[in-house]
Amino acid sequence: MNTTCETITVPDSDLQASNSENLEFATATECGQRAYNDDAVAVYRATGSDRRYRGSLVAIADGVGSAEAGGAAARAAVSGFISDYYSTPDSWSVKQAAARVLHALNSWLYRQSGGADEVQRGWLTTFSAVVLKGATAHLIHIGDSRIYRLRDGKLECLTQDHSRTLGPGRTFLSRALGMDAHIEVDYRQESLEPGDLFCVTTDGIHDFLPHRQFAHLLTEHQLQAAQPLLAAALDNGSEDNLSLALCRVNVVDSLEAEDVILATSQLPFPPPLQPGNKIDGYEVLQELHASSRSYLYLVRDMTSHALRALKAPSENFSDDPAYIERFIAEEWTGRRLEHPAIVKVFPPRKERKFLYHVLEYVDGQNLRQWMQLNPEPPLNHVRNLIEQLVSALRRLQRLEIVHGDLKPENIMLDSSGRLKLIDLGGANAAGLEELLRYQGSAPPGSKNYCAPEYFCGDAASHRSDIFSLGVIAYELLTGHYPYKERFGSSHYQLKSYASLKYLSARKHRNDIPDWIDGALRRACAPDPKTRYPALSEFVHDLRTPNKRFNTADKPPLMERNPLLFWQIVAALAIFSHLLYFL
Repeated sequence: MNTTCETITVPDSDLQASNSENLEFATATECGQRAYNDDAVAVYRATGSDRRYRGSLVAIADGVGSAEAGGAAARAAVSGFISDYYSTPDSWSVKQAAARVLHALNSWLYRQSGGADEVQRGWLTTFSAVVLKGATAHLIHIGDSRIYRLRDGKLECLTQDHSRTLGPGRTFLSRALGMDAHIEVDYRQESLEPGDLFCVTTDGIHDFLPHRQFAHLLTEHQLQAAQPLLAAALDNGSEDNLSLALCRVNVVDSLEAEDVILATSQLPFPPPLQPGNKIDGYEVLQELHASSRSYLYLVRDMTSHALRALKAPSENFSDDPAYIERFIAEEWTGRRLEHPAIVKVFPPRKERKFLYHVLEYVDGQNLRQWMQLNPEPPLNHVRNLIEQLVSALRRLQRLEIVHGDLKPENIMLDSSGRLKLIDLGGANAAGLEELLRYQGSAPPGSKNYCAPEYFCGDAASHRSDIFSLGVIAYELLTGHYPYKERFGSSHYQLKSYASLKYLSARKHRNDIPDWIDGALRRACAPDPKTRYPALSEFVHDLRTPNKRFNTADKPPLMERNPLLFWQIVAALAIFSHLLYFL
């Protein structure tokens, strides 16, 4: 029997259990009856910000034996996933980060194979991983490796094999990394409980262990079950490579919530500040803005003498945990954005004794004030302003962040005419949502700028910000909204996208070309599916006439007026039925 072992590891993982206060790991792999080991297994115990935003993980891959490069594919998948997953932005969720990394790995493996015609010689491998982040296990799976969980003496398989049976003892994989240009990866979440034991295995183990025997060995040996499981599978006739990874949860990790949300939320609100007041090394010079939700002050850093803006929460919400959480989230989001067209958020000082955050001070006016002073500005000037906003929004999109509250009051122009996007209180990122306890607590933005999907109960996306951008461009040019203005402070609800009727910009300003009006119409389309999919397309159509928007070549009626289109279809259907019976 060939028992040569090959283990792919990263720091803090080996064939022995690695001890940790919250998590313990163990891995093992053997060639078994084969001359080569095409399996790869690894664990990664994260620390610091990696632990908070990405979690620790165990991963296993089983190179397809019928593929010449199966072993190389397995090793590339495990090492590449760990390397790239921990390089993704904090603003991405675990699901987003894993999907992006696996799709990139799959494309690379597929290209190494030479495409579909050479798949039999391909770089093919299964891949299964458990990411343990906070109080949640994120399961990622493709192929016929498996993820098990032992809880309270009950062993449960948490994945489904992506394989099909051809006959007795004959199966083939229906899904694997490197098999196709496009892949579908299974993802699910499971809540963690103290004492949970996760076991990730290749088919050389689980195909040769009856469920009862498997559960018995895990229950009896716990984290030391690796060698007993391998030995039992070999005794039961396994002729494949045998690999497994074990992870035991001793304590459910609440570090991320305590560190990011809970600790900061314990800070008291500052009292209303007056010029001359000092707070944590800042001297208040004047109040810049006050609303029912927050205060903004001009302050001087008493150490560097630099001017800053200090944003403090309103005492009206001192007992509202959802509001406090969103206020803290605004600082979290801002500190991850570095862009000249986005206001800078400075890290808090260690001596901070109150809840607030410190921003770059922008000496200028907001876009609303500028619009009042500059009605009907030249088209080229509007293009320039929109392109500056697009530059800021591209930075948000790269980090999978949706601003959610784009409006003239949240855009500043400095003395040189450069734009600054401010107020990230409505911003949402998938990675941020994993930290929040009060999901959906972000209030919708202004009724006249917020995309219709916010009021229809549909999910927001980067196209939601494109809608708001289109409304701003329309208003810059015309001084009006592209849809009937909505008044009042009550919550607004929208029954359907078709109920919104676009008002041509040419009704307000006849020197606007048809193709500009067409670009605005598409940017402001009520249904996100018919909106511009990319900011670059909107910018291009504002600068270059699109023949599609010429008056002589109008968009289809269904796109211009979906409600009228379906009314006509219904009328024709009724008429045809009447003719049939006559």
